[in-house]
Amino acid sequence: MSKVILMATKNPHKKERFRYYLSELSLSVISFGDIDKEIEVVEDGKTPEENALKKAQSGFKATGIPTFGIDYWFYIKGIPDEKQPGPYVRRIFTGDGKERIEASDEEMLDYYTKLVEGLGGKTEGMWNSAIGLVVRSGKVYTEKFARKTLLTSVRSPRRTEGEPLNSIQIDPLTGKYFTDLSKKEWLRLQAEREKGYIEFFKSHLEDLS
Repeated sequence: MSKVILMATKNPHKKERFRYYLSELSLSVISFGDIDKEIEVVEDGKTPEENALKKAQSGFKATGIPTFGIDYWFYIKGIPDEKQPGPYVRRIFTGDGKERIEASDEEMLDYYTKLVEGLGGKTEGMWNSAIGLVVRSGKVYTEKFARKTLLTSVRSPRRTEGEPLNSIQIDPLTGKYFTDLSKKEWLRLQAEREKGYIEFFKSHLEDLS
C-alpha cells in the first residue's frame, strides 16, 4: 500500500516528476495544490537546506502529513557575487540593478538571456539544491546536492511552464535544449538530477511508515 507524502510546492511539473520517481518506493506524492487550504511558507533561510526545511515544516504543520520541500540556489560563472541569483532565481534585478522584483516566466527568460549574452553567449551554471523532510514523529532530515549546467543566450522556441530556464539550458550529453529532449531523454536527465533525492528517501523509508 502506498504511503502519502506531501511535496511543498504548487508547481505541477515538479509534483509529477517526483510522483514518477518515488512511485517505485510506494510513495504517493501530493502537493500544496491538492490541499484545500492556503499554506504559507516564509523562505528566509540562509542556505538551501534551511529553506527546504522551512517549506517541509510549513506543510507538516498545516496538514500532519509527512512533508518534503526542495530549494534551489543558482550560481552563474562570470558574474559578481552581488549579482548572483542565489536563492532568488525568480527575483530579478531591475532598473538601476539595486532592486529585485518577482518575475514572470517571460521576464525571467529575458533577464537571464541578456545576462548570458553579456558573458559571450555561453557560460556554465551550478544548481545547489537541498531537500528537507519532516516525518510523523516530528523528526527532520536534510541533504544537499550540486549539479552543473550549460547556459546559452540563444533560446529554444519551446517553453516549460514554471521552469523558463529550460529554454536556455543545454543537456551536455545530447547537446539539446532541455525543452527539446524526448520523453526518454528528459527522464534520463531528470533521473541523473534527482537520483540523490531518491536515495535520500530510500534511507528514510522506515521513518515514513
